Amino acid sequence: MKNISFIIFLTNLLFSQHHWETAIFASDDWKFIIPDAEPSSNWNAIDFDDSSWSLSQGGFGYGDDDDGTIIDPSISVFLRKKFMISDLSKLSCAILNADFDDGYVAYLNGTEISRSYNLSEPGTFVPFDETTYYDHEASLYSGGLPDYIFLDSLLINSLLTNGENVLSVQVHNVGINSSDMSSNFFLTFGISDDSEFFLQPPYWFQEPVVFDESNLPIIMIDTYGAEIPDDPRIPAYMGIINNPSGINHIEDSFNDYDGHITIEKRGNSSQWNDKTPYRFETVDAQGENNNVELLGMPEENDWVLYAPWQDKTMIRNVLIYKLSNQLGRYASKTRFVELFLNNEYQGVYVLMEKIKRDRGRVSISKLEPDEIDGDDVTGGYILKFDWFYTGDNIGGFESGYDGMIYNYHYPKPSDIAPQQEAYIQDYIDNFENLMLSNNYADELSGYPSIMNVESFVDFILLQELAKNVDAYRLSTYIYKDKESIDDRLTAGPIWDFNHGFGNCDYGETWETENWLLEYNPEGGDQMAFWWELLWQDENFQFKAAQRYTELRSNVFSEENINSIIDSSVSFLGEAIERNFSKWPILGNYVWPNYYVFDTYEQEIEYLKSWTEERLNWMDNEILLLMIKQDIKPDLDYSLVGAYPNPFNPKINFSFEIYSPGIVGLNIYDLSGRKIKTINKSFYNVGTNQVSWNAEDENGNNVASGAYIFDLVYDQKSIRGKIVYLK
Repeated sequence: MKNISFIIFLTNLLFSQHHWETAIFASDDWKFIIPDAEPSSNWNAIDFDDSSWSLSQGGFGYGDDDDGTIIDPSISVFLRKKFMISDLSKLSCAILNADFDDGYVAYLNGTEISRSYNLSEPGTFVPFDETTYYDHEASLYSGGLPDYIFLDSLLINSLLTNGENVLSVQVHNVGINSSDMSSNFFLTFGISDDSEFFLQPPYWFQEPVVFDESNLPIIMIDTYGAEIPDDPRIPAYMGIINNPSGINHIEDSFNDYDGHITIEKRGNSSQWNDKTPYRFETVDAQGENNNVELLGMPEENDWVLYAPWQDKTMIRNVLIYKLSNQLGRYASKTRFVELFLNNEYQGVYVLMEKIKRDRGRVSISKLEPDEIDGDDVTGGYILKFDWFYTGDNIGGFESGYDGMIYNYHYPKPSDIAPQQEAYIQDYIDNFENLMLSNNYADELSGYPSIMNVESFVDFILLQELAKNVDAYRLSTYIYKDKESIDDRLTAGPIWDFNHGFGNCDYGETWETENWLLEYNPEGGDQMAFWWELLWQDENFQFKAAQRYTELRSNVFSEENINSIIDSSVSFLGEAIERNFSKWPILGNYVWPNYYVFDTYEQEIEYLKSWTEERLNWMDNEILLLMIKQDIKPDLDYSLVGAYPNPFNPKINFSFEIYSPGIVGLNIYDLSGRKIKTINKSFYNVGTNQVSWNAEDENGNNVASGAYIFDLVYDQKSIRGKIVYLK
């Protein structure tokens, strides 16, 4: 099903749009009434006699200092504003901007054109004394933007006429005891030529972002005029354009998905951003789950539309999820898209898999409600650390030691049987008791017997690489399968890194130094005690050092990371400019940005440089662990010796290689700052030597102290500590 009016609307914009003018402002004089009985049924029509209504400056309300006319607390206020059209043929489209508290229904010449989600279904009668289902806060007074409703050419030509017209609005409160009420409405027209009919739009007005083509898939969602709530999901229709050529046009047919969905807002703090994230399920015409492939991702019905906002690169989540998948740990698959919602361009989004038990996602056994004993009851389970007062699945149990909440993610709190609750609680109790025992690190009876250690190593390395402020305490998942399959706890999948990679101004996570495992804020949202115990174990550190050394030459190499970043930027292409035209936040602080850059290019460069510095710091720290435990990298070359050490004025590095190749030497100080790069040279098989004379890149003698050397051959490293004494 293709929305024909949408195509015509956009075509008009592309080929006929010249400029925008506002016919109605909230601050204009409006006719209004605060009803104590039902108004006449034609109160919203052009021929209604409103001479008995009051005339005053809009908006009408109280409590937020955004009111032109302050009224007494009331359930509703009804508004009318007439306007003249001299040449309807020059009006290509219109935008209704609605800034309201708490709900509204708007009409043009008596026909409904829009209503808020918190009133009854579109097209149904709303009595004067009806309260809204939920509250809704106005935006303009606090620096936000009003809601944005497109009216295409077909609609305005069918509803409006040359001469006198009327915009009518009924505004409703959540209750008579509500602390505030707002009613600010604007009507703006697209003019097809240089004709002048009305006034310049308000300073905050945003022209629709239009484009001819995109190399990103295009998603179009129609909610049938309803506003998307936080909960529950509402019915909608979705089409996806994803042509084999890689070039997509807004007028193309839906060819990846063309069908029904249910949709709601998602996230905690993120859902209050101007650019809203969503969760949706694909359903059939009867509203039943419909498992489908979307953009080449495995078949499912549960999906996320992530809305990059705080992360102005738009790629931090994509980057870390790809790294996780590269090292063999499942993370949500992602696809960049451009989103239209109810004819309005929303910018660049990321279509993602929701964390869910399923083949190709978290591949653990399905736990049926009647599986309540024996091996059946032992799995699978997915637990989550998150805010205990909000989130997808509120419900779980408290740690017997530190009060941490283990949230049920799978099965959902509403689906889990009492026997299953008892089992997983006992399992976690036993795990915590083991971690508190004196022999918690014992290879046979300690945590390795109940924990998939390798998964926790990878999980920690990914979190530490990004220095994700929420690591270990929020958006953190662990899971287990049935005992007959794998009775160990497994870490992951990773989730939600938009505050990672230096993009956060609290918790000192903007710094490239220090381990996140040492950060545990006072108050709520603390991490479980056993994370720190795990990291304190030398055997675990040994495994982490070995794994990091392995990953550093491939998955964690600067070349690989920068390649993912560069390919993402290239793929986004012109969509970057369109996104920031829609959401002009470059150069502005968006919580919790630590650095604010004026350009997208600067945002990308910061991401790269921060990551490089973080890796350099981790290199040195991992090296210290290796030295501490005398870990020898398994490489196809070896260091014969570094002598003399301590040294003055020169140190010689003797090494043996088993096939001819290029060897280079890098010198770092203990902060991770590169001091000197010795020119890379070709060496033959056998024992060879390279020297350093204690000079930096500028030929100046370095200060006395300890330094780190990095001997590189075939993208593999041998690192060690040397001391220079003047």
